[in-house]
Amino acid sequence: MAEVKGKFITLAAELLTSKHGVRSAAIGAIRRVTGKSPRELEPEGWYDTNVLNGFFSAVESYESPLVAWAAIRVIGRNVYPAVDAIEGSPKRLRTPLNLLKSEAEVFLRYHRGSDVVPRKFLQSEDRCIIVEAPSPGYNCALIEGVFDGILCMCHITHGTVKQTKCIRKGDSTCEYTIQW
Repeated sequence: MAEVKGKFITLAAELLTSKHGVRSAAIGAIRRVTGKSPRELEPEGWYDTNVLNGFFSAVESYESPLVAWAAIRVIGRNVYPAVDAIEGSPKRLRTPLNLLKSEAEVFLRYHRGSDVVPRKFLQSEDRCIIVEAPSPGYNCALIEGVFDGILCMCHITHGTVKQTKCIRKGDSTCEYTIQW
């Protein structure tokens, strides 16, 4: 079982910019599992990642597959820029590799449980990073978006993030190739 801090669930809900009906359904999914709205969650409290899975599933059930994927990816893309705007990040973290390694540390700090495994960097060559990043309870589009948002923070506008392996599709892990 994997758990996530409440503030991450709240952030995901606040970053959802879909139509009102989709937003209501997604927030309702959080309320059904926790008994609370996203803003009522304890920021430092631990919640099963199934709360996020229900949130993403609600988006997927109210939108076409392509629109749902895009909406979830946009949430991910805005995660680190939002955190950076609130907390700031050291200037040393302004390269894609440094920011991705920081994301790996933050992931472990805000998640716990036997299903939570550290990110594994398989390749970190010039302009190409391959990272193993299984994220239990998360829609993989969110993780793609997080990595894409990190590229944007580095002012890289023509980079690509592609998931090359997926646990949901039968692979042993989730793997992403990040190029620019």
